[in-house]
Order: sequence, then C-alpha cells, then structure tokens
Amino acid sequence: MHSVLIHNIGKLVTPLAKDKDDSTRPLFELNNAAALIEDGRFKSIGHSFDLLNTTPTDTKRHDANHKLMLPGFVDCHTHPVFVGNRASEFFMRNRGASYQEIAKSGGGIHASARKIAGASVEQIVRESLPRFEMSLAGGVTTIECKSGYGLNWQGEERLLLAMKEIEKIVPQRMSKTFLVHVIPQDWQKRRVEFVQSVVDEMIPEVYERKLASCVDIFCEQGAFSVGESRQILSAAKQSGMAVTIHANQFGHSGGAMLAAELGARSADHLEYLNQDEIKALRDANVVAVVLPACVYFMNAIPYPPMRSILDSGVRMAIATDMNPGTSMTESIPFCLTTAAIYGKLSINELVWSVTLDAARALGLEDRVGSIEASRVADFSLWNIPTPESLAYFQGNAFANEVWINGEQVFENQFTVQRY
Repeated sequence: MHSVLIHNIGKLVTPLAKDKDDSTRPLFELNNAAALIEDGRFKSIGHSFDLLNTTPTDTKRHDANHKLMLPGFVDCHTHPVFVGNRASEFFMRNRGASYQEIAKSGGGIHASARKIAGASVEQIVRESLPRFEMSLAGGVTTIECKSGYGLNWQGEERLLLAMKEIEKIVPQRMSKTFLVHVIPQDWQKRRVEFVQSVVDEMIPEVYERKLASCVDIFCEQGAFSVGESRQILSAAKQSGMAVTIHANQFGHSGGAMLAAELGARSADHLEYLNQDEIKALRDANVVAVVLPACVYFMNAIPYPPMRSILDSGVRMAIATDMNPGTSMTESIPFCLTTAAIYGKLSINELVWSVTLDAARALGLEDRVGSIEASRVADFSLWNIPTPESLAYFQGNAFANEVWINGEQVFENQFTVQRY
C-alpha cells in the first residue's frame, strides 16, 4: 500500500460533494491542514497536528510549507490538439474582420484542417504536448480534449490517434471528445451525404475503437443546423456515447434548447442566452459551460450571462476553450480573472466552476473535483494566500506543485511566495 501524508498546509480550500446542488456554493476551509493519501485516494483530511500524531511513523511525509491546497482543476472544454497557429487572425479581428469573414477568406477552422491534412500523427503529438504542460502548470489535473480540426474522417482519425498517444505521455486525466466541427470544403454541396457519413461511419468507428467517449457538434449558422445536430447527436446517444453541444455562440442558434431536449451533458459557449433557454437547461440538468477567455480574445461577441445562469439555478463551469483561433490560452487562472470581471462572480462560484461543476460537465463528479475522503487524490499547492489571488494576479498565478492520483507530477522551481 502506497501512502503519503501531506502536512503543514497553510490553508486547504475545497467544495464538498454533499453540496453539489447548493446554490450558495459553499467552500470548506481548514487552516494548518493535512491530507493522508492511500493508493491514490484521499484517506482522511484534518488538522496537521492531529494527523501527524495519528499516522503511522513509517508513512512518507511531504511538507507543504504553508502553501494553499486546492483540488485539481478540471478544464472541461479544450481544443489542444492541432499544429501551427493562427496568430494572423488575431490581428485581422483587431482590424475589424469578423469570425465569419475570416472563415470565408480561407481562415478559421478550415485553415487548421489544412495543416492537419499535411501533418503526421507524430508532428501533431509533438506540437501539442507543450500545451498540456502549460495547462498542468495552471493546476489542471483533468482535461477534456476535442478533435474537430480534421473535418473529414482521415483528418479526424489522425487527431484521435494523436490524442491516444498524448494520453500515454501526459500525467493529466484526459476525457476525449469527437467533435463534428463544420462541413469539409469538398463536401459543401453534399451536406446530407456528409451528415449521414458521420452517423453511419464515423460515430460507429469512434465508438468501436474507443477513440472518444463523447460526441460534440458546432450547432451554429455556418456550421450545423438544429436538425443536423439532432440527427448526429441522437445517433451518438444511441451508440452509448455522451453528448455535448457548442451552442449559441453567435446568436440564438437553437443549440441550447437542443441540449436540453437531448439531455446533453453540457451546453458550451452560450454567449446568447435568454431566460427561456436558461430555464430549459436548468430543468434538464444540463451544465452550462462558459468560455470567457474566448470572448475576451475575440472582442466581438457578448459575454455569456453568467450572473443570470447562476441565479437561475443552473450549474455552471468555466473552461479555457484552448484553441488556435479564438482562445489561445492554457490558463485556467486567466479564465477566472475574466469571469470575475465580466461575470461579477464570487470566489466560491469561481472555485466550483473549475472543480466539481466542471467535473459534472464531464460526468466525473463522483471521482474528481474535491478534496475529501475516498476521492481521487488530485490537488495543487500554491504560493498564494487565498483562492482569491488566482483571479487577482490576472493569469500570472502558477501552481507550485501538482499531484495526480496521489503522485507529484509537477513542481515549479521558479514560483515565489505572493502576498
């Protein structure tokens, strides 16, 4: 049996599973804390003095040196597997070009797809790995990874195989999603045929080869209609896969209502959302995943109505939307800064949004997202005094240590204590 006692924790802060439906989102806090870990799971949590005196003397000790302990973060919406970059589009938008105009000029998702078409699995893996390392430095222990930049099956298979290889290398827990992003350019006049190929060929292939456990679709003008999205996601559900939807990013696309209709695991983006759509998500227990760094980066669409979402009783998660075109960040702390400013969120709401509620968006809430007995021992240690500092330092907060399954997988030698 492998055991370790993390002691001398300055402050331990975590949500608790028993409060998963509490709209006030309380946080459990313990000063001078310790956590006993056995075989990759938390065994007990308590005061450092008590656990030091009751834990067998042959148990390994790890001194936290008065750092802040938080649950491992869950980044529940990312597109981290791609090659090259689209930095030029950032400046095109700054000069007034819209997302749609960039796409029509050959940029956007199709630009990334062309790069995937010319890349090997090995190149995709090599260029993607640094993004996982940066994510880990920001305290992320569980990360959702979408395909979607391959578009046709040859490209999508290459991305999904790259994700399987990356999963063998990185310490983070990965939740893999097959994303049906847009119609490939050479299928533009054969939409019906392409949708049928996704239903009849791609989804069964992904399911049978266990390349992903969830199917996502971009339900938006210029991508897929509500009817096409329903057809594809219904087929995924029938195969036994979870479903989620890119919804309401550029208008009231119908994606949010479809997410409620299908009982999707989550509806993501939600920049345009009215009270009827919010009520439908709440009644269907769909997690609202908001991506404030994407809105900040694009500087052309409104922020999701985060305050209304929370006040209406919907569980809400925050994620990076890490992608080459519209949200090139791996930093959960930066996303907390943008959400705090533009969503007027409290620290309790912010912490829940990247721990237990984000885990719920991935169907992992029974395993990860909190520090308590019997749960997986994923956590991070920070040289900051309180969780508020995560947002306060504007994306400039980095974990000092990250642990996954009770093993230290990251140590930042260059962090200094912040006050």
